[in-house]
Amino acid sequence: MITNERQYRITIAQLEKLKTAIDTFDIKLSTKRTKSKVLAKAEIDALRSEYERLSIQLREYETLKSGTVEILKASNLEELPSILIRARIAKGLSQRQLADALGLKEQQIQRYEAEKYASANLHRLAEVARALGLNINEVAEFRATSQEPLDIENDTLAWDQFPIKEMYRRNWFEGFSGSLDEAISNAEELVREFVKNSLDKPVRAAARQRVRLGGSVNWYALLAWQCRIIALAKKEKITNKYNQRTITDKWLTELAHLSCKEDGPKTAIEYLRNSGIRVVIESHLPQTHLDGAAFLLSDGSPVIGMTLRYDRLDNFWFVLFHELVHINKHLHRGDIESIFDDLDSNADDIEQVADAQAGEILIPEDKWNTALARFVRSEDSIRDFASELGIHPSIVAGKIRREAKNHTILVNMVGQGEIRKLFPNAYFS
Repeated sequence: MITNERQYRITIAQLEKLKTAIDTFDIKLSTKRTKSKVLAKAEIDALRSEYERLSIQLREYETLKSGTVEILKASNLEELPSILIRARIAKGLSQRQLADALGLKEQQIQRYEAEKYASANLHRLAEVARALGLNINEVAEFRATSQEPLDIENDTLAWDQFPIKEMYRRNWFEGFSGSLDEAISNAEELVREFVKNSLDKPVRAAARQRVRLGGSVNWYALLAWQCRIIALAKKEKITNKYNQRTITDKWLTELAHLSCKEDGPKTAIEYLRNSGIRVVIESHLPQTHLDGAAFLLSDGSPVIGMTLRYDRLDNFWFVLFHELVHINKHLHRGDIESIFDDLDSNADDIEQVADAQAGEILIPEDKWNTALARFVRSEDSIRDFASELGIHPSIVAGKIRREAKNHTILVNMVGQGEIRKLFPNAYFS
């Protein structure tokens, strides 16, 4: 959906580019290149389909802007986000004008509309509706929330709740050579020492964390994994102390260009370590669903933990840059000391920032908006666009899959099975 004049202009440019591509499309040449008439036809069909989709969006925006559409009422909350956006356009208000009416920044309205008000609470939705003169029937659905995972008030842990069997299987209890039964019998002593070596006050630390996780979460497994990452990070010798001013646009671009190397992930980790950022790879524990995390050690130096839950190149690079955004933007501000991420789950506030900025660093939006690869989705167009940006083609393929919400396409382009083998010393379940 087009929500502002900038997107309107971009869409016009996209349509012009698509029309040129359609008019000059050579079915014979494409058949020869793809060695398949079916694939060649699929390319031109994809171009025409995208042209039609954007044309519909363009016509809708122009119709709304004309002021001939009257929007009276939204009967439920599911309909509300799109109606709020259309109502603003129909009333001739820019995103800045609506923001001014609500006492917000223009960027906040832009974020709301980009995510279809996913992060806005009911009170905010009602405020926007009133500002637009909409009559809303407010419907609320109440759901039970999970209880507090740790006893923060008493600063205590239930040692027998840790995943002792899995920790034992992974040899996390250093110096212990007994059996599994003996480990279970001595759980409190073993786990207490394990946790103490990483976190002085684990429960208090849990109060200063942000978690983006979906499904059922084992909070003790999450804490155990964090302690393992920190313990391994402390063993690494870092010659250069981390400086917040290290992460510049140039530094990030150079890091992204390393993705083109055959051993890009390993080179990238070394690049980060040379800047004082430790990176530790350890498979997630059951019921944690983790992709990555960002922590601060007691001395303030940052650590990135990665699980390589998905053994794909595109996933590696997105997770790495997502956690780097957290380090640069979030960990050194306020009381947040640790952030856990399941990137399959819904994102809000700082997670949306990290998602957006990680994506922008790897593939700038202005380049993506007019990229032929975005619409054609052929292997050649993906490789050409990746070469233009100086990044690995898997990153482009991964973005296409995420945007299409279809992980069955471009399977051969995302570097499946290419990550874990680069780290033979890491444990993978």
